[in-house]
Amino acid sequence: MCENKSRLFILPLLLLLTLLPWLTPPADAWGASRIAVLYPEVREPYLSVFSTIIRGIESQGERQILPYPLPENFDSVHIEKWLDARRPDAVIALGSRGFQMAEVLKGKLPVVVGAVLLAPNGLPGISLAADPLILFATLKELVPGTRRVFVVYQPEESAWLVERARGAARAQGLELHARPAADLRAAVTTYRDLVEKSLGERDAVWLTMDSVSANDRAVLPMLLEAAWKKEFVLFSSKPGHAKQGVLFSQYPDNHRLGRQLGTLAEGIRAGHGADLTPSRELETAVNLRTAAHLGLNFRAEQKDRFHLTFP
Repeated sequence: MCENKSRLFILPLLLLLTLLPWLTPPADAWGASRIAVLYPEVREPYLSVFSTIIRGIESQGERQILPYPLPENFDSVHIEKWLDARRPDAVIALGSRGFQMAEVLKGKLPVVVGAVLLAPNGLPGISLAADPLILFATLKELVPGTRRVFVVYQPEESAWLVERARGAARAQGLELHARPAADLRAAVTTYRDLVEKSLGERDAVWLTMDSVSANDRAVLPMLLEAAWKKEFVLFSSKPGHAKQGVLFSQYPDNHRLGRQLGTLAEGIRAGHGADLTPSRELETAVNLRTAAHLGLNFRAEQKDRFHLTFP
């Protein structure tokens, strides 16, 4: 009798286990999303940057990531077919190649862009440009005596960022002096004029990431020499500049950038509007030799927040 009862219990259980894979809803039924990530096919060290961003995208929520490396001369029609076959809920397009593909996909799929230097263009995303709200707050924390900030910028690339910087400067009690320069020659001329006539010990020069502001050959060496002699502050949005001698650089934390892009893609998928924003999750590199030359002494808790120090 007991044996018959056991069989009556076991047989339905076996049947349920057999059918379970067919009865289980697909991942999307539990709210998981499929996100295609288009990124440039590059070698190290640049590959590590995109790999870290992708890990950041993966790190939050139940997401299925569909990566696609874009070769230098990619075929947009082929990529659209690849996307059609996989039916992602959203697309995250990284780098300049990703941005090119995002332009093709605009209006066809929810798409966000990142890891590229952009001005607002109708696509939501996160620019590589560091948020001046954070840059200026860091400047005032490290060099409280700063009164004026000068920036030379390419209008088509950085006017939107400079406009944002005006409010950031007011919030920190700083005067912002912004000088447009259409090309590198105009930028060099403007910088020379500033060095000769304007810059002093209570001033700072902000080097943005556009094509004229912080040219590593024509602009940076000239400004480093002048800053050392006249003891004004140089700060930058390029990671390598702190190593070369600017007081500090702030640049995106790639893992956190990925997390932000993933959250943004989820929002676009849900129908929420979004614009292009500067990077707000930043790392800080500081040149301690330059700091010592300027007579700056940082507290231990400040140093703990520096991600890199030079020399």
